[in-house]
Amino acid sequence: MKFFIVENNQQAGPFSLEEMAARGVTRTTPVWREGMSDWAPAERVPELASLFSGTPAAAPMFEGNGNTRSAGSTNMEVCPRTWLTESILVTLFCCLPFGIVGIIKASSVSSKFAMGDIAGAHKASGEAKKWTLAGVICGFVVSVLYIALIVAGVYLDLN
Repeated sequence: MKFFIVENNQQAGPFSLEEMAARGVTRTTPVWREGMSDWAPAERVPELASLFSGTPAAAPMFEGNGNTRSAGSTNMEVCPRTWLTESILVTLFCCLPFGIVGIIKASSVSSKFAMGDIAGAHKASGEAKKWTLAGVICGFVVSVLYIALIVAGVYLDLN
């Protein structure tokens, strides 16, 4: 089985288990292989357990809101809000184009965070929020205009 890793903020690979051990993959190194939905720290991939048999495991940290903390960072940074649920709701009920952009931005928050790109995760979270709120506002404005046109049409039909 071959894995891709992130080294110096660059994707590298694919590598076998032996090649990964030779490269000094750590528990917090972001890894991905075919079949995985997203990048994850190496310690969370069962196939890589043999690489870390001699080193103590870092316990995953969870916040009260369900967000995970980055095990690799010294300041224990919390993953920013993804806005994924809100973006999906905006796509379904308000404004399709803005919602889709919101979903795309929201889906990159956790993957950037898992790769250690904390600033990129915060930026993606802000972008997802911006597009989601723009979709809500656009949907509201269109709804108000639609109701106003219906009322105006009924008023004109009565005269």
